[in-house]
Amino acid sequence: MDEMSHAERIKKVIDLEEPDMVPSFGPCSWGANMAWDNVNRVGKPEKDVYFPKFVHNPDIYADAWVKALDRFGFDFVHVLVGSNVLALPMGCKEAEPPWGIPQVVGEAIEKVEDWKNLKFPNMDTDGKIPVQLSAIRLLDKELHERRGDDVFITGTVIAPLTLAGFLLGVEPLMFAMIEKPDETKELVEFCADAGIECAKAQIDAGADHIFTPDPTASGDLIPADFYEQLAFPAAKRQSEAIRKYKDKYSHHYHICGNTADRLEILAGVGMSVLSLDNQVSLKEAKERIGDKVCLCGNVNPADTLFMGTPEKVEAESKQCIADAGPGGGFILWSGCDFPLDCPLENVERFYEMPKKYGKYPLQV
Repeated sequence: MDEMSHAERIKKVIDLEEPDMVPSFGPCSWGANMAWDNVNRVGKPEKDVYFPKFVHNPDIYADAWVKALDRFGFDFVHVLVGSNVLALPMGCKEAEPPWGIPQVVGEAIEKVEDWKNLKFPNMDTDGKIPVQLSAIRLLDKELHERRGDDVFITGTVIAPLTLAGFLLGVEPLMFAMIEKPDETKELVEFCADAGIECAKAQIDAGADHIFTPDPTASGDLIPADFYEQLAFPAAKRQSEAIRKYKDKYSHHYHICGNTADRLEILAGVGMSVLSLDNQVSLKEAKERIGDKVCLCGNVNPADTLFMGTPEKVEAESKQCIADAGPGGGFILWSGCDFPLDCPLENVERFYEMPKKYGKYPLQV
């Protein structure tokens, strides 16, 4: 089979067909290791560029991702300057460790019914949203316009239920689902509206694809019936809005934890790509919903990518391709974000795997 471009390969798998080889998704937050001289300091406490500087400077951010793409050759460049991009202008507070993912340390509302007092973010001016948009524009200009590379630039919007958990707090949200389900639905739908507008702004800036992680919708936190009643409608509406605004290839939904009890429900969201945590069997997911949606995943990010050897990374990646690659409709990734201190040799080995084991017809 002739070699395909990034976009050709991605569109083939989303259409549930076989491409030239299995595509791979970028390493998310780990990209900070490609800023300036950080690549020579992976796993060391001293950095050339610490994480806050990385996510507040779109020029540094975009340059790091160009270097990462050139080195590893993945098919998606993932722009994520913080999970709290929408939560901050809506009233949350965050802490930014020198080398770590920023975390919400102060919620925006105390009671679920207070959602009516939340500010709807201004996508042009509020918080880190302009940084996210500027990074996308810089990557679009360098990769799409100057180089003519059709690699997918992936923006990020936190999915509705998870954004609601940032604003109210995850534990209060869990209680509100039981005690005040109507008000909870209203909050989640408001979050969907904010996410849709943020996704549109990123598409306008040059994004091909929007990643919407939804860890609060995990099977480790809520049962399947709660997901179907309180998270699914807003997630589905958000997915439909993104795909209507861009195209059928533009939405990637990620959900953490064990979701084996709701795979068919998840497929009903309608996303272009569904990525699954390493707790879920890719082989089982392929059998159950592989004819409905392109799957993505799911090498163990902690035990394998962070603490394992390159040989372990290779063995697990090969197994993922064997479990979900046949027939197409599969993208190789980890089970979640790459830990920041994943060894360089493990990341390098991971991105060699599509060429080694993922060429069609598969031989694994």
